[in-house]
Amino acid sequence: MKYLYILLLVVTLFPSCGGGLKENINEQGDRKIQKIKMYLTERASKDSLHGVVLVGKNDEILLHEAHGYVDLDSVQKHVLDSQIGLASLGKMFTAIAIMQLELEGKVELEALASRYLDDLENKTVRDSVKIKHLLSHTSGLGSYWAELRAGDEGKGEDLGYIYSLVKNDSLLKPVGKAFGYSNSGYILLGRIIEEVSGLTYRNYVIQNIFDTCEMTHTAIGASAGGGQSTVADMWKFGQALETGKLLANDKFAQMIQSQSNAHYGYGFMIDNRNGVKSFGHNGGWWNGEKLGVAAYFFVIDNGYTVVSLSNRNPDVGGIGDHMHKILTEKAN
Repeated sequence: MKYLYILLLVVTLFPSCGGGLKENINEQGDRKIQKIKMYLTERASKDSLHGVVLVGKNDEILLHEAHGYVDLDSVQKHVLDSQIGLASLGKMFTAIAIMQLELEGKVELEALASRYLDDLENKTVRDSVKIKHLLSHTSGLGSYWAELRAGDEGKGEDLGYIYSLVKNDSLLKPVGKAFGYSNSGYILLGRIIEEVSGLTYRNYVIQNIFDTCEMTHTAIGASAGGGQSTVADMWKFGQALETGKLLANDKFAQMIQSQSNAHYGYGFMIDNRNGVKSFGHNGGWWNGEKLGVAAYFFVIDNGYTVVSLSNRNPDVGGIGDHMHKILTEKAN
């Protein structure tokens, strides 16, 4: 009996063994998770899933799986804490940083970017592009890929170098008139963060976002995206957004209000499926070979969070988008 008592005590003290997954979800939620599991297994069996995925509800992780291989040599397998590229998911960090600085009175959303960047060379940009336009991709600026490829492509995460390429850019569209996804605009935001905070962009994000969220396995890229993380760290980021650890709830609510007809707020994509709203971001890059990045992170109003980081098959959305669809399906 003594040994039985000890066994029962151990089970009682450690109910979360086995990855911390919650087993007592409701039947409908369980069906959705099982459907996702089958989908992931099928994708992996066809060699079209190489990455890590996570699904949680409220504050519980329900699914956390690693599939496939890290590299093209098919030697190193993915594990649950694999660090994988974030691509444009990093724009969320930049936008949060700007809103934190706005709360401190160091940045005004209605102010011209040129108030903080006195070396902008294009007069039209200096006289018309505001912080809010940069955040919402309505600045009329474009992206810097051509300039980067013509220069030093190895500096793709060097904010100072990229800023030197884009500070004299011209507008491709009228300011504030229409959504036009702009990586260059987010480079300007990164430089503004440095100017007003007195820190490098990297150090600001680490100190004010990653440390707050205890994201210990995340590396920052440039302010338009890049860097690496784990799905568990991105789950922590989602939890911090939900609980107001990074930004007061009313201020964050402003960020996830659509600022254009493209359903984009300030650094966050906004979705609505089957009447269920969500916010987050996707991202990807592709270099013409098999290896790339497809990143996906969304917090859904029905309590679910879905994170997918893959280093192959980089159709933007892809795996994460399909899981999002399952999680918002209506009950039969």
